[in-house]
Amino acid sequence: MLKGAFIGGGGAFSLRPSVFAGNNFKISAFCLAEHGREVPAVPPEIRPYRDLEILLSEEQGLEFAAISLPPGESFGAALLALERGLHVVCEPPFCRSSTEFETLRAAAEKAERIIFPVQPWEHAAPWRALQKAITRGLAGEINYAEVQALVPGPAPEGGVIAALGWQVFSMLLAMVRRPPSAIEARLNPGPGAAFHAHFGGADGFVHLSTGAHAPRLRAAVSGDMGRLEMDGCLLRLDIKGLPRETVELRHELAPGACRPEWLAAELSHFKKEIEGLRARGSGLRNSRYCVKLLKNASYSASVKSAAIPL
Repeated sequence: MLKGAFIGGGGAFSLRPSVFAGNNFKISAFCLAEHGREVPAVPPEIRPYRDLEILLSEEQGLEFAAISLPPGESFGAALLALERGLHVVCEPPFCRSSTEFETLRAAAEKAERIIFPVQPWEHAAPWRALQKAITRGLAGEINYAEVQALVPGPAPEGGVIAALGWQVFSMLLAMVRRPPSAIEARLNPGPGAAFHAHFGGADGFVHLSTGAHAPRLRAAVSGDMGRLEMDGCLLRLDIKGLPRETVELRHELAPGACRPEWLAAELSHFKKEIEGLRARGSGLRNSRYCVKLLKNASYSASVKSAAIPL
C-alpha cells in the first residue's frame, strides 16, 4: 500500500480519499495550503498540517502527494514534493508556463518519480467510444475538430477558461493527434470564450460559455472519410459508404464531470506508471501543449486575438 498526503484547500477532499483506498493507496496526512484559514475536519486517521514543509519533514514513509491547488500554488507544491522524493498526482492545470512544466518534468526525471495530472473524463464511456472510432481511422485523415462546453451559472473565479480550459484543450489534442502550431483566442469579460488552434493540415475550434440552461459537452472531428461526434451520452457516426448511426452510451459526459469510477481508473494508471507497468511520463502525454495553449491563449486575447505561434 502506498502512503500519501493531500495538499490543497478545503475542497481538496473532493478527490475522494475512499477512491485512493480502493486503489491500494493510503492517505495519512493533509496540508491546508490556504494560509489564515481553519483546518477543516478530517478523518481521525489523517493528520492535519498547516505547513507543507513541516508535513514533508515530519510525516514519515510518504510515497506520493495528491495536489489540488490553483496553478500558481500547485507548481511550487509539486516541485517541493518531487524534490523530497515523492510521486505526484495532481489536478490540472498544475503550472502556468512551459518553463514551469519543464522544471517539473526535469525534477521528476532526476528523482525517478512520477508526476501525473488526473483527467478522469478520459474514462467516460462516450469519450472512450469516440477515441476508439478515431483510432480505427473511421474519420480518415483529420482536418477539423471542435469542442463545445456549456455550463450553468455565473463564470467562476478566473473565468471559464480557468475552470475548463485544460479539459477542452486536452480533448482537442487527443482528437487531432498532432502538435498545434498557433492559437487565436477571444476571452470576453462576460461568460464566453472562443479559440482557434492551428494544426498542420487541420483546424481546431473551442467554444466555452457559462450561463447555459443546462451543462453540455460536445466534441466532433471530421476527415476525408467521415465525421464523428460525441454529444453528452451520444456518439454520432457519419462514415463514407455507411448509413448514419447514433449510439447511446452509459453515463453522460458533462463539462468538469468526475464519477468515482473514472477517478479510480485514473489512479490505477498512476499506480501502474509508478510500478513500471505503464511507460514513465505517459500521464503527461498532452500536458506540455495544454500548458502552451492556455498561456498563449491569454496572450492572444491581450493582443486583439492575434495568432500566436507555439
